[in-house]
Amino acid sequence: MTHGIMLALAAALVYGFLALSYDVAAKRHYQIWDVILYMQFTGFLIGLAVTMFLGLPFYNLRLLSMGLVGAVTFVGGGACYLQASRQRDIAANWTVVNLSVVLPILVSVWWFKDAFSLAKGLGVLFTLASIVLIGGGFQRKAAAGPASRWFVYISLAFFLNAPLVILLRFVPAGRGPLFTAYLYGIGFLLVLGYKLARDRRWPKQGGLIGISAAAAVTHWSGLTLTMVALVVVGRVSSQAGLVVYPITNGLVIPVAVVLGALLLKQKVSFRSGMGVALGMIAMALLSFS
Repeated sequence: MTHGIMLALAAALVYGFLALSYDVAAKRHYQIWDVILYMQFTGFLIGLAVTMFLGLPFYNLRLLSMGLVGAVTFVGGGACYLQASRQRDIAANWTVVNLSVVLPILVSVWWFKDAFSLAKGLGVLFTLASIVLIGGGFQRKAAAGPASRWFVYISLAFFLNAPLVILLRFVPAGRGPLFTAYLYGIGFLLVLGYKLARDRRWPKQGGLIGISAAAAVTHWSGLTLTMVALVVVGRVSSQAGLVVYPITNGLVIPVAVVLGALLLKQKVSFRSGMGVALGMIAMALLSFS
């Protein structure tokens, strides 16, 4: 159990640097589909290289199907998140999108029969309260143009982030690298097809490629650590999802907020700070057995 928790903690730390990569790409106003294209291609190369190194078979229909679903939702969610990140900072964006872990937790309760309790019910309520507080209230945001667009994009990112997290629970032990190769490879083909049809510009500025590659490395590492943590915890507990998800998607919230404040000099408003605090309370409640 301890080993699995340490892996989950490592994943949370890595995901914090992923948030920085996304935020830099958004604030520099790099073309969103270019960022995702290079990110997907880099992730595919990493997944393919590790798959070959481990000698894993290259064809698995189940993982291919899961990779397709994951790619569609991840590409769409990534585009929405980058758009939202142009309008708000890490404290707001990263908190909301990672609170989507409440959906995988509910799936763990329903599909894997993980235990549900009053504490987890309160955790769901605190999750909703955190999102409302950070968003500033649904009605007020709906009345303002830019704020309304932010809420739409971050809401889409919230719901599109959850399927990939859920899929990680179904990846067989030792097949994680092959799953990532499918995930990023299919995602690359989707974005490439879009660009060939709509936008054939291929910017190569070093900053764009470097940030996209950093996002790929941190995201691939976080996914892999999460999958291994789920397997390790699953060997000793039937509550793997309820143990791992609140750490990987909960602890990463203060990690990313602190990194944003230290490295990007971002300030956290009182309202956003309260929303982050409620989000952390929600994660603590969701982790209770």
